[in-house]
Amino acid sequence: RAWVAQACADADRGVIECRMCRRRGALDEAVTLWRNGVLVFALCDRCTRSNDVLIRATDAGIEVRGRARGPLIVRAGA
Repeated sequence: RAWVAQACADADRGVIECRMCRRRGALDEAVTLWRNGVLVFALCDRCTRSNDVLIRATDAGIEVRGRARGPLIVRAGA
């Protein structure tokens, strides 16, 4: 819920935080999911290019699953 509140405030300013990598970027460089006028999920273009993502509605809310298309390489300071 805290992410949703912050994301909606950020979206009003044209920025968003990716739910996968936590990188902040421009709203127009992200895939967003809105429900009843509220931003509920966002992925930056970089994460959508490197992952297959499934988003679907469930009885409990929204389910999001992701699978990397290649190995994940994490570098210090990146």
